[in-house]
Amino acid sequence: MKALKSYDIKFSGLKNGKHQYRFHLDQEFFKLFDNDEFDQCDIDIVIDFNKSDQLLEFNIHNKGTVQVPCDISGEMFDQELEGNLDFIVKFSDTFNDDRDDLILIPYHSHLFNIAQQIYESVILSIPNKRIHPDIASGKKTAENAKYIINYNDNETAVNKDNNKEHIDPRWAALKKILTDKKQ
Repeated sequence: MKALKSYDIKFSGLKNGKHQYRFHLDQEFFKLFDNDEFDQCDIDIVIDFNKSDQLLEFNIHNKGTVQVPCDISGEMFDQELEGNLDFIVKFSDTFNDDRDDLILIPYHSHLFNIAQQIYESVILSIPNKRIHPDIASGKKTAENAKYIINYNDNETAVNKDNNKEHIDPRWAALKKILTDKKQ
């Protein structure tokens, strides 16, 4: 894709050693990957790149925020995220990206597009469980949270009542012996 060309790392003219690249991501970047998981984002990417004759070592560090819905209230909030992704690019006869930590590219390559790895590093940094910070700290309660709590309380009460009816009389007699012994 033409829009992803700005994420090409041209290594053929670079000296061996450490190099650093910086990118800033917004929602337009994620639209290129057909991702609509979040509405807005503000993410800074720092790529530490070490070039040698045999391989290229990459460390992608991301830090920023994405706007996601709270799993409890449904209210949108800015989820802070930070993450790292390390991988190695080696030269080979053919291209192969089957492994996450090792990518093989042809010997005659002179650049590597890092957009897919940037995308993966950000997506892997977003937590599976997303709870609004005010709800997690108890400063705020969600409208539907009372239904969730009441549902759990009712279910627990029903289970306790059911357990009382199903107690084996032999266990009840043994329990009585233990309580009589303590007195």
